[in-house]
Amino acid sequence: MTANERRGILIVAPTADITFVAQDVAILSRDYDVDVVTRHDHPSLRQLLPAVAERLRTGRYALVYLWFAEPHDSPWIVLLSRLFRVKCAIAAGGYDVTALPALFFRRGRPAHRVPSVDIDKLMAATDEAEMQAGVRTARDLVWKDGLDAFTCTECGRCKDACPTHLTGKPLSLKAVNDSLKQHLIEQREAIVAADPKQELPPLVGPVIGEDTLWTCTTCGYCEAACPIELEHLDKFFRMRQQQVMIAGEFPHELKKVFEAYESQGNPWGLQAAQRGDWAAGLDVPVVRTAEDLAGLEFLFYVGSAMSFDPRGQKIARAFVAILKHAGVRFGILGANEGSTGECVRRVGNEMLFQQLAMALAGTLDELGVTRIVTCDPHALNSLKNEYPEFGGRYEVVHHTQLIADLLAQGRIRVNASLQGVVFHDPCYLGRHNGEFDAPRAVLARLCIDTPLEMTLSREKSMCCGAGGGQMWIDEKIGKRINVTRVEQALAVSPRTIATACPYCAVMMADGLGALPGAGSTQSRDVAELVAEALVERKPSP
Repeated sequence: MTANERRGILIVAPTADITFVAQDVAILSRDYDVDVVTRHDHPSLRQLLPAVAERLRTGRYALVYLWFAEPHDSPWIVLLSRLFRVKCAIAAGGYDVTALPALFFRRGRPAHRVPSVDIDKLMAATDEAEMQAGVRTARDLVWKDGLDAFTCTECGRCKDACPTHLTGKPLSLKAVNDSLKQHLIEQREAIVAADPKQELPPLVGPVIGEDTLWTCTTCGYCEAACPIELEHLDKFFRMRQQQVMIAGEFPHELKKVFEAYESQGNPWGLQAAQRGDWAAGLDVPVVRTAEDLAGLEFLFYVGSAMSFDPRGQKIARAFVAILKHAGVRFGILGANEGSTGECVRRVGNEMLFQQLAMALAGTLDELGVTRIVTCDPHALNSLKNEYPEFGGRYEVVHHTQLIADLLAQGRIRVNASLQGVVFHDPCYLGRHNGEFDAPRAVLARLCIDTPLEMTLSREKSMCCGAGGGQMWIDEKIGKRINVTRVEQALAVSPRTIATACPYCAVMMADGLGALPGAGSTQSRDVAELVAEALVERKPSP
């Protein structure tokens, strides 16, 4: 039988369910007959190899296709295929070959830094070809993007707690990698030719749907869950940069947000001069000079959400009460505080972000700020992980971390009286910055029972739905993420859903309000719960 007469593909797979590999088979050939040999039916290599050899002796097969093969199986099956002069492909199971390089070059944790853009170079561009930012076509991808696409094992773990996938939105890391892989295969000749005159199709639209790109909350679950740590967020950040700064195509709601940041330095567009008004009557020191900062333990970076949003202001006032009770020496910037720009950076407006970041970093550095405490995990992430790029290097702690330390040091005492408290992990505190224990340590001091845990908690926690700019974008597809998250909390019958992020606080409260069955369950920030439980310190004798 000649090679042209061989019409079969022999798939070696863990089980007979080849749903995930069907599209790859179609790419290889739409006419081949498919046969499957499984590890399930042949549990040992001594059983598997004879089964493969028996089929290859028939001469029916043009290709042996290794999908999700065991690493120690692959070389033997490749050798066996060569003995029978049959081609062997390692495709979806090709992670056997590429997983180690992908792991070696991995970032190491979900992306807490957005890839930067050289704004000076962009502004100096004199022709359209030079005016590029982010990713438009496959040529703009970095080599690691392609490696990850072909390394994906298609196991589907990235979808288990993905807030978009669980609420019926068209996004999963697996699907993105699959679409990108097929596109790279289809465009391989043009990519290899590297002819700038040969136009490649844009990725956003034909390959990665606009809804797929813009529904991502940047929570990082997909990266944390991936067994070989494939990276997803960097690609989306760079695609958003291209869409916002070059193409000018982005969700219409963001236009007002950008204008508000440009004019007033906050997404609400409220007067920047009113940024410190929330602290009226609290006798909070305002840091205006380096001399004002001298002797303080912390600068309290408040952030836009707690400066302007009424829900956030309550959290800020509660935290101030705790700091004062503990005798912590702190101050705020008041009207001179600028936004970190974290939100606009994650939706792709890198130019606006850099303007905001350089202004705030300039203020902090001029004052000589070195230690910062904040209630906002998004601000914490940006100040800690992104501001060093702009010369800002600070020790940044979250308010739950400081409260836990104050309790451990005996600087504050609380009355334990709460029951039925469940904690919702903020993505940018937990997955992105590794802090899961401090909020729980504080709640353990407040509760007379063991605090509850949701099924999706800690590293597997599901996003509230506000991250990645989603706070400002209408949720038009599927079920609302915050409602789904609240339903997950209500499944353990809590009296209180504790939060540790001003955006989570808003989303959890709105989710409770949308569910008639929520009853008397309330949403409270950890700082509010602590402030209400403070025990007066006994005067020293």
